[in-house]
Amino acid sequence: MFPELLQIGRFTPYSYGVLIFLGYLVAIWWPTHLAKKEGIPPIKMEGLGPVIVLTAGIGSKLLTALDCAGFYSGDWNHVWSQASGRGGVFYGGFLLAIACSGLYFWLTKLPGWQVADCVAPGLALAQGIGRVGCFLAGCCWGIPTQLSFGVTFTSEAAHGITGVPLHLPLHPTQLYESVLVLLSIPLSLWLRKRKAFAGEVILVYALYYAVVRFFLEFFRGDPRGYYFNHLLSTSQLISLLIIPAATFLLVRLRNEATSAKQHQYKTQRVLVLNKTRAKAI
Repeated sequence: MFPELLQIGRFTPYSYGVLIFLGYLVAIWWPTHLAKKEGIPPIKMEGLGPVIVLTAGIGSKLLTALDCAGFYSGDWNHVWSQASGRGGVFYGGFLLAIACSGLYFWLTKLPGWQVADCVAPGLALAQGIGRVGCFLAGCCWGIPTQLSFGVTFTSEAAHGITGVPLHLPLHPTQLYESVLVLLSIPLSLWLRKRKAFAGEVILVYALYYAVVRFFLEFFRGDPRGYYFNHLLSTSQLISLLIIPAATFLLVRLRNEATSAKQHQYKTQRVLVLNKTRAKAI
């Protein structure tokens, strides 16, 4: 555990904040690079990057504040340590970024689904990096375990920031999620080259992550909001909403793509028949 990188006077750069910043850079650069290959104007993609970064950061912290009463209470140093020294709720940032990105697509006339497919691999990589930051900070910890790969946190500084239990073997849920989202990157890159319709890559990733997150939550031990008499966490509830929504969109867009191909085939067939008849006359 390494929550604080160094001390610069009264300013403390936190490992979580640094790695999140690195993840944001990746989330801007890689989608822009992929979109450029598909003929999407880089200048518009570069404008999308800050929109995603800002709204994702704000949304994740807002949902954390809703889940954890008093999250931003206290003096400035406490607020700074909470904002940059520990994680936020991913889904809060994800949902707000989707809403604001949709508005950006509409204003700039970018092909939303196509751009979203370019974003998917960078999003997964940024999440993987960010979860390593969570591990270093000690936030998003797991429940106690007797397994040999359980992790024991010992940093008093991290305990003061995140409340992580010390000297107790815990499931390294941060690393579980990091590995699982990083494993999705090869699938996303493979699917980008073989997708049947625009939007398939991001929807498959959203579905994959929702399933992963739902089951990982059972191994989480940090306070993060509960519903239905502590049966489901906030993220599990959102996952249960995303799974059918993503599935519905996958089926609908696939059917639309299939219908469009059939219509195109019929149109081409009619043109060929008309040309054949014209030659015969």
